[in-house]
Amino acid sequence: MDWSRIKTIFILTFLVLDIFLAIQFYQKRSSDQFDTMAESSIEEQLKENDITYVTLPKNTLKESYISGNSKDFSKKVMADRKGQDIQIYKDVLQSQLKKPVPIAESNRTLFLENFVKEYVWNGNSYHYCQTDQNTKTIYFCQTYKDRLIYNISSSVVILNYNDKNEIYGYKQKYLENLKEMVDKKNIQEALPAIKAIENLYVKDELKPSDRITKIDFGYYTVIPLSTGVKFIAPAWHIVVNEHQDYFVNAIEGQIIKMDKKQWSEY
Repeated sequence: MDWSRIKTIFILTFLVLDIFLAIQFYQKRSSDQFDTMAESSIEEQLKENDITYVTLPKNTLKESYISGNSKDFSKKVMADRKGQDIQIYKDVLQSQLKKPVPIAESNRTLFLENFVKEYVWNGNSYHYCQTDQNTKTIYFCQTYKDRLIYNISSSVVILNYNDKNEIYGYKQKYLENLKEMVDKKNIQEALPAIKAIENLYVKDELKPSDRITKIDFGYYTVIPLSTGVKFIAPAWHIVVNEHQDYFVNAIEGQIIKMDKKQWSEY
């Protein structure tokens, strides 16, 4: 019997076994680490990256897509607006005030809400959205069920003011015949707010130390159909670092990014 040869075979065998066990251990360890990461909640991941956010809505929402079409304004209906010269361009109403109206320094938002109700056709259908001090424009978004429709290309009132802080005119667009696109029994449960934030995170739209400074629920037009009907999705409106707007489809999760510059393009 060749003991030297057998000894060599045993040594090689144990060496191969050690290598195999080492590989198995490494793979198991890597798998465990991956599973731990996968099991880590989105809240924990945000905290680890120093990403903070405002208090989130906790209520469960059931929502549907809605539809509407742009109103074709008529001079016959709009010509008698208070103290205004009105121009009509099909689905756009353009107003020039005969006398500029000073904006109140206190309770500014309440003053603007009342101004829109008094001067704008169907003004109680709009609520304050935001102010762009660079372009001296104030945006009022149309509402559906008391929620803002964040689509300034088809459902907005844009107030223009001057250096004296006086409103001198506005532009109006309006969506009519708004209705849900499915019956009540087929309405779906909307994504929770934290899932909308998670969508931004996994798509790398949130960076370390980012701050989510606002989150609210509304609607955003996703598909203007060739018939003139607007296809409108329920959406979470998320503002990051006070200046970047995101809209996360609350049913399907798609992300729409809107720069502040886009607000001034209409």
